[in-house]
Amino acid sequence: MQSERLQKQDLEAAMRMSEYAFRYRIPEDKLDARLEQMDQHQELYGIKENGKLAAKLQLLPLSIKLGEQTMLMGGIAGVATYPEYRRNGYIKQLLTDTLYHMREQGMPVSMLHPFYVDFYRRFGYELFTDRTIYTLKKKDLIRLAPVNGTIERMKKEEHTQEIEDIYTAYAATYSGMLAREDFWWKYRVYRDHDFIALYRDSEGKAQGYIIYEISSRDKLDVSQFVALNAEARIGLWNFLAQHDSMFEEVKLDLPPHDPLVFMLPDPQLEVKHYPYFMARILDVPAFFEKYDWQGSPAGVVLHVEDTIIKENNDTFTFKDENTVISSEAKGIKLSINMLAAIAFGYKRPLVLWQAGLIDGPEEMIRKFELSIPRREPYIYDFF
Repeated sequence: MQSERLQKQDLEAAMRMSEYAFRYRIPEDKLDARLEQMDQHQELYGIKENGKLAAKLQLLPLSIKLGEQTMLMGGIAGVATYPEYRRNGYIKQLLTDTLYHMREQGMPVSMLHPFYVDFYRRFGYELFTDRTIYTLKKKDLIRLAPVNGTIERMKKEEHTQEIEDIYTAYAATYSGMLAREDFWWKYRVYRDHDFIALYRDSEGKAQGYIIYEISSRDKLDVSQFVALNAEARIGLWNFLAQHDSMFEEVKLDLPPHDPLVFMLPDPQLEVKHYPYFMARILDVPAFFEKYDWQGSPAGVVLHVEDTIIKENNDTFTFKDENTVISSEAKGIKLSINMLAAIAFGYKRPLVLWQAGLIDGPEEMIRKFELSIPRREPYIYDFF
């Protein structure tokens, strides 16, 4: 059994496998454009049996933000096989091989959206962020105290550089947000019928935006709410509240720790909160070489357990802010999964230690705790 890089002639077969496995259909008039995107912006890997595609996945070479730092990231999507090829170990082999492909390409980290969390934990992935969607009724659309700025409403075709600049500044306040490239903005951010509302302060500077669509006659769906300051947050909310005569329901996708809902007169809203994306560290030294520390981790020793990537299954000692492989006996024992949860800020070292999910001397755990940034993890995108 051997995985291989799929070629252009394999792309349609891979796409048909996705349609079957994930139960959707790409319209014929969009088929060529989808194949072109796959060819230009993705790497596909697969396993063939008797010349026929038996399993495949798509690798998206992307980058993420960890605070101000930008890091290469391998996005995994479209992991699929046909029923007749299941339970032959094809997906296990494909994922294992692809982890090494990403590492060899200089990607220190990988991310994916799981169909089943425990399955991907076996390959070293761990949850790093949740998603929170609020459902507001007409009665909840109450305006806050007015602000001095203005709203510029536009169609998605009127997308501007200002929107990208706002997003870039916003992404730098989180761990895990995509560093969006031009093709991502063009093909992956907007839905077919999206509008944009851009907030400008009294000096005309763009400080926030929302992306939303009218999903039905009485429902409005906000897929992104991005505000760089309190004024922009209030201004954008007041714009939404002005729709109170038009809609019975508004769905609002917000980062879990965004303060907007807390600011409302009655924050008791219907809310759906669930684990969203997973991350996997592929190369421990390379990852922390680019990491944006809060305090110095010098002296912290990590005994990392990685059952897939043997190069990570070692002892790493931090010298200043970089790691070196060492033979130190005293240190923190943790899996590659828990290391990702800590590094992205999803779970703190002390919390995991108290839960028995990592082990080590309390003094070193507390030093590690102080070195990890208190920055919220999030990703607005999907792949």
